[in-house]
Amino acid sequence: MIKPLLISGLVCLFAGAALAQSPTTNLPSETFKQRLRAQYLQNDTAQAIINLYSTRQGGGAGWLTASALSAGRAAASGAGGGTVALVPFVAYGVSKLVRFSNKNLEQTLTAYAAGQPLPRSTRRRLKSRFFAQPIIQYTPVQATPAK
Repeated sequence: MIKPLLISGLVCLFAGAALAQSPTTNLPSETFKQRLRAQYLQNDTAQAIINLYSTRQGGGAGWLTASALSAGRAAASGAGGGTVALVPFVAYGVSKLVRFSNKNLEQTLTAYAAGQPLPRSTRRRLKSRFFAQPIIQYTPVQATPAK
């Protein structure tokens, strides 16, 4: 009984640590992406790259969330082997968050703006759906806190 709880605790700990490294709240990530979108407002390829990275970051967070929930469910039901089976799914979610981090996004866009060609892996992942999303110019809104 203790072994499944320890394993699920470790899985949740690693999933929590991975989520702490990723933008779990929308504010820091959204303001970062808004800044990039404003900087590359007239460049549809840069906007598509931002859309690609946003989608993949969301996918990584989804894999981690689903894995953590499944690990909790397996631990609650007493299936210790089920939590070990979730390790590849957690690893996949973490790898997506690492590969498509905001830091990598900024490096890719900076290199692209400097005239370097896009890496083959990025070109291969850019599908027409990322170009079809509308480009929205963000304007900051001043909000007054409620009392």
